[in-house]
Amino acid sequence: MATTQPFEFRRTRDFGESFSALFEFLRQNWKNLSKSLVLIAGPLILILGVGGGFLLSEVISTFQRTTLNSLNFTENIGIISLESIVLVITYFLTGAAILAITTEYIKLTMDGYVEEFEVSYLWAKISSHFSMHISNFIIINVVSLAISVPFFILYAMSALVGGLGGGVGVVVAGFLLFIFVGMPVSVYVATMLSLFPMMRMTENIEAIAGIKRCFYLIKSNFWVTFGYYFVVSMIQGTVGVIFMIPLYVLYFVAIITIIPQAGHSADGSDLFNVGIGYQIAFTVAGVIAVGGSLLLNAMTISAHALQYFNLVERKEGVGMMAKLDLLGTPENPTLDLDNNEDY
Repeated sequence: MATTQPFEFRRTRDFGESFSALFEFLRQNWKNLSKSLVLIAGPLILILGVGGGFLLSEVISTFQRTTLNSLNFTENIGIISLESIVLVITYFLTGAAILAITTEYIKLTMDGYVEEFEVSYLWAKISSHFSMHISNFIIINVVSLAISVPFFILYAMSALVGGLGGGVGVVVAGFLLFIFVGMPVSVYVATMLSLFPMMRMTENIEAIAGIKRCFYLIKSNFWVTFGYYFVVSMIQGTVGVIFMIPLYVLYFVAIITIIPQAGHSADGSDLFNVGIGYQIAFTVAGVIAVGGSLLLNAMTISAHALQYFNLVERKEGVGMMAKLDLLGTPENPTLDLDNNEDY
């Protein structure tokens, strides 16, 4: 595989330069990166989109054609719950796949493997680090939930106690604790853990040591990192709305209009069925919405990687030290040696 001059990740950047670098990286690599995302994560996204579309159609159909106390309603809810669990697992695998694809691709660009890029080579790299990528995704989500869920439970309990006669003060205290303590802590931990996947990809560090190192890197750099991520998320969210428009339109239609009924049940009552055309349109819209939003996550992951290298350079200067080591090294040592022999 031929090499070319890689995009320079290892350098310090200020707030504005970070955005310029992000869009420059995406501009240079969007073809290879998007092709990799579609070919590797595409099947999972298709399953997720199709399954989600059919699931939502089934939910709408169930609530309009059966009563809450009927046996059919209970059976349908059980099936819907099982399908939801399968979709959650698929969503988890898709998120892990997109994280793996993006971080592995960034590592390849740093090594210069972009000129004759092959998706098969990227897939081989992902497969060789499969357990690490899965554990990265699990650690990020588990730690974030472990931090945020207790505060949410505490707020819910305070609301329950307040509703049972504990007074408004208990509810307000729980709400304020959740807003001013729970949310800031959760945001801080999530911002800190954003450095974790690229760190493990680059440094091959153990999980516990990696989390400690994330705290070290984010120290004194939280606000600039949070601000950078916030703006990137706003950009991603704005672009993502475009992919959601078809699904929103069809969902709105399903809610406010009466979809024509087709056929009757065994007892002669009306049987609600969405038309096949509507189901197909809803499924396609679901694939577009889910696929677009998930693929856009590659932009956020790239922003996290850029910030990781930015913070490493600010605190340790790894890239600068590497450049200093190269000072005085001839560009072509063999040719230089041959020239010296002429003397």
